[in-house]
Amino acid sequence: MTTLTYTAGVPAIDHHSHAGYIRPGEELEGIDALERENAMGHVEAQLPAGVFDAFVDARGRRDGDELDRLDREYGIRALFEESIAFQATTVHAVALADGSRALYGDIPHAEQVRLSTERRRADFPGLYGQALELSHTAAVLTDIPQIDGTRWPHAQYKPVARIDPYLYPFGHPPFRRRGSDSPRFQRVFGSILVDLLAAEALAGPPATLAEYEEFVRTSIARRQDSGFVGLKIASAYVRSLHFVRRSREEATAAYERLRTDPAALETEAHTILADFLVFAIAELAVERELPVQIHTGMGHAEPGLLLTGADPRNLEPLLSDPALNRLRVILIHGGYPYTAYLAAIAQAHGNVYVDYSWMPYLHHHALERMLQEWLELLPANKVMFGTDTGQPEFHVSATARGRLLLDRALAAGVSDRLWTTTQAEWLAGRVLNENLCRVYGLEAP
Repeated sequence: MTTLTYTAGVPAIDHHSHAGYIRPGEELEGIDALERENAMGHVEAQLPAGVFDAFVDARGRRDGDELDRLDREYGIRALFEESIAFQATTVHAVALADGSRALYGDIPHAEQVRLSTERRRADFPGLYGQALELSHTAAVLTDIPQIDGTRWPHAQYKPVARIDPYLYPFGHPPFRRRGSDSPRFQRVFGSILVDLLAAEALAGPPATLAEYEEFVRTSIARRQDSGFVGLKIASAYVRSLHFVRRSREEATAAYERLRTDPAALETEAHTILADFLVFAIAELAVERELPVQIHTGMGHAEPGLLLTGADPRNLEPLLSDPALNRLRVILIHGGYPYTAYLAAIAQAHGNVYVDYSWMPYLHHHALERMLQEWLELLPANKVMFGTDTGQPEFHVSATARGRLLLDRALAAGVSDRLWTTTQAEWLAGRVLNENLCRVYGLEAP
C-alpha cells in the first residue's frame, strides 16, 4: 500500500455501519463466523435445496444433533472449508486478515479466532472502540433496531432506523427462490416490528390503516427523540425498489384485505400497502428532517436478493415525486454493479447523495476507478465514506482501504491537473466527514 497523503490526519465518520447489532436469535462469534457467512453461497450450490434449508433451520435452532447428522450425510463442514479456501484470494479474505492482524497481532489464525471470540463476549464495545481509534474514526452511523446508549454512546455510535419493518405489518408471501438470505431479512423485519409495536403498547397491527399510520409516525418520532439520526430502506432483499405512489383508497383496501385474509400476501395487496407506506414515511422524513439511506446493488454471498430489483433506476418514481424534492437520500454501497447509474442519479437530483460503504472490503481496483469517476462528475458535496460492517476487524481494514483508494483517486486527479493539491485536500475532508455532517446536521469532528 502507498503512503497516505490527502486523507492522512483527517478523521472519518462512517456513514453506514452495523456496530452494536446482533441479529435476532444469534450470538457473538469470532472471525471464523465471518468466513463461514461468506461461504454460504458455495455451500448452498452443492446441496439439494431441501437439505440446505434443513441445515439453515437446524443452525437457527442450534440443534447440534441434527447438524452432525447432516454433516455425516452431506459433508457440510468440508464444503465450508473448501469455500473458505477458494475465498483466500478475495479482497474480503485479505481485508479480514489485515483487520485481524491490526487488532490481535501477527499470530496463528486459530489464536485470532479464539481472541476475537473472547474479546467480543467480554467487552464488544471496548473492542469496537479500539477499532475506531486505530482507524482514526470519530463516529459511525449504525443501522440498528435499538442500541444501549450507555454501552454504545451516541457521541460515537449514532443509530439509523430501518423503515422496512413498518412496511410489512402482516408479513411476507412465501419465499420460493434459492437461498436463506431473503427469508432471514423477512424474519428480522417481522421480529423488529413486534418490538416496535410493543413499545407503543400494541400487541399487533391495529384495525385500520389510519391507526397503523399513527403508530408509525409515533414510533419514528420516539426513535428520533431517543437519538436516531436517519432512516434506511433495505427492502431490496425482499422486493423490488420500484416503489410507486398509491392512493389512500387502494392502501386502505389492501390493509383490510391483508388483515383479514393471510392468503392476500400473495396478491398485489402486499405491494400496494408497502408502496403507500414508503411514500408516507418519506413525507414524514421530510417533515422531521431525517435523511434516508437506501440499499442498492448486489446483496450477500448467497442467492436471495434479485439484482434487477436492486437496480437504482427502480427508484426513479420515488425520487421524481414533487413532494419529496427535499428528502435527503443517500444511495449506499456504491450500488455495485450499477455504480455509474448511482452517479447519474445523484448528478440529476440535488437531494441525492452516494456512499461507497461495503466496497472497501469487497473491491480494490474497481473502487479506485469508481471514486475517480464519481469525483470527476459529481459536485464536492455528494460523496460519503462508509464501511457497512458491524465487525471491528472489517472496520479497521475497510477504513484503511477506503482512505488508500480515495487517496489514489485524488492523486490521479492532481496528476492529471483536474484539481490542485488544495482542492484534493478539501475533497478528502468532504468525503471522509464533512458531507455526512452537512446532510445529517451533525457537528464536524
